[in-house]
Amino acid sequence: MGRGPPGLIAVRPFLPWLSLVAAAALTARPSPAGAPAQPSGDVSAPADRSLVATLSDGVTVTFEPGARGRWLPRGRLPSETNGWAVGGHLVLLEGELEVRMPDAPKGSHAFLVQTKAGTLTDWRGKLHVGVHADKTTAAIYQGALVVGSNGQGFPVYDGAGILMRKGVDPDKSLGIPPAPVWDAAQGASSLVVEPQGARGTVGFAWKPVPGAASYRVAIAHDASMSGVMEVATTTDTTYAMVERGGAGYWAQVRAVGAAGIVGDWSPPRSLRVIHYSLPEAAVVARDGTIVLPPHTGVTLADAGGLEMAYGTSAGRSPVPLFWSPVVTTLRLPEDTDARVVHLRDPALGQETSLTLARRALRVDVDMTPRDPAPGVPIDVRAVAWDPTRRLDPTQERIVLEATHDLDPIPVAWRQAGATWTARISLPATLQPTVLRVVARDAFGAEIGRGFVEIGASSPRAR
Repeated sequence: MGRGPPGLIAVRPFLPWLSLVAAAALTARPSPAGAPAQPSGDVSAPADRSLVATLSDGVTVTFEPGARGRWLPRGRLPSETNGWAVGGHLVLLEGELEVRMPDAPKGSHAFLVQTKAGTLTDWRGKLHVGVHADKTTAAIYQGALVVGSNGQGFPVYDGAGILMRKGVDPDKSLGIPPAPVWDAAQGASSLVVEPQGARGTVGFAWKPVPGAASYRVAIAHDASMSGVMEVATTTDTTYAMVERGGAGYWAQVRAVGAAGIVGDWSPPRSLRVIHYSLPEAAVVARDGTIVLPPHTGVTLADAGGLEMAYGTSAGRSPVPLFWSPVVTTLRLPEDTDARVVHLRDPALGQETSLTLARRALRVDVDMTPRDPAPGVPIDVRAVAWDPTRRLDPTQERIVLEATHDLDPIPVAWRQAGATWTARISLPATLQPTVLRVVARDAFGAEIGRGFVEIGASSPRAR
């Protein structure tokens, strides 16, 4: 490779492959003692996730999903006058990759990405390269660059977006889309609370980026985004996912311009799914309300850093709330039928809530005739219902107890859905008596009753 003016590299037009170089300098440096061998052979990232390669000198190369390339031995191109020993050499065949150079003195690293469309030399920072058919794009987030194409060289600096095609002068007028800004007021919540064992849907949103044609989303289990577990492309400004287990999630998003220039990643955003365990016989109603048995509570897991406040309605409260550190077990006061517990993560800027409610199951007991003569059979009809419509009476354990005065009597009850019926025949007596039917729930609490008074029979009637 011939020398041009200081800081410029000129590319000979007869080269069959032009190159993209991310380097501290192309001066030769010995490999560190005991450094791992450089990659070799073909490389192909899976279609559903990224592939990360960290070289022996700390240069990190991230292959986007579906990217294909070929590692070549360390050395120099036929046209280069300087060789290099510490670094890597990759032919990018198709797809996209990102190069991150570690902080080090000038001349410590070299990394060569070879494409069909041009030459870039980077002294520091990071850049993103994409090869799609005959088009090569480069986004220079940080680093002073030199680009060569068709035998011409020109400097490029931080924040430059370049579009290159073989045989065509590079388009240097393209900028890099800015990193998206999170929007906590839109989309699915980044903080959700779900029963233990359930899989919640957690999401996030960002403000539109001017000039963006699409967005790339990455989700990982760590804030450093080193273990990306999901990647996606969308034209929306919101994204949601069903949790898959693990200690937590972090998300990033970047914008892609119409020409294919890829912007830098947004700062990572935490996604939290808080799980709670229910006491025995508690029920989660269709509206999400937790219906609690007496003297029990809801236990939160992994709730570190959360704050809580009590309110009267779900969603954002119309009045200021008094926030305090969250307690592990949430309970319903004995004098309250329902309570909304607001939860928030101050670091995340997101809120969610739980509604706790007391059981409101009722049983209406109807007995006919209302003024029975001695010896006349009495028909009993008991109907279970919930005024809050949160419980399904047909799924509840209900016990009906019948007594004649103070003595329990056996009754053959017939159940159809939430209705129980029976016919009770009592012997005639000389004294007035009372037939009572009491309904109790699974916890022994009385939830309904009915009675009729039976007059005394005359000696002649007996």
